[in-house]
Amino acid sequence: MKLNVNSIRQRLQRLEQYIAELEKQQGITPENFKSDFTRQLAVERAFQAAIESCTDVAAHIVSVYRLGQLQESRDVYRFLVEAGYLDTSFGEAMMGMVAFRNRIVHLYWDVDVERLYQYLQEDLPLLRKFRDFALQVLIAEEGFEQNDPD
Repeated sequence: MKLNVNSIRQRLQRLEQYIAELEKQQGITPENFKSDFTRQLAVERAFQAAIESCTDVAAHIVSVYRLGQLQESRDVYRFLVEAGYLDTSFGEAMMGMVAFRNRIVHLYWDVDVERLYQYLQEDLPLLRKFRDFALQVLIAEEGFEQNDPD
């Protein structure tokens, strides 16, 4: 089984869009953010979709390379750490992002606006780092396919 390069590329393109939208929101002051419910919802949704994009790509890599059996969505990052694809601190940070996504989705009535703002200000580099990792996997896969005589 090979990586579905087109599917991964689509998710990474969307991830780029979500990151760009989140970056647009970073300049707002904490006070204005707290008073703008529509903006909060937009940030929540962009984070949810961005994190799901990363997790979908990670799950596909775990599945194709047979790195482990998933019990929970955050397991994908643990398997990538165990296989040496991600360093431990980054894998744990991405597991934290999955927990954040779960709070947004399942405890939507209890999202801490101050914490949401903190994620907005501090955690976009995690999404960018995962994007870069996934692009490197694609480059390696495409290079392998181009050199593969089969």
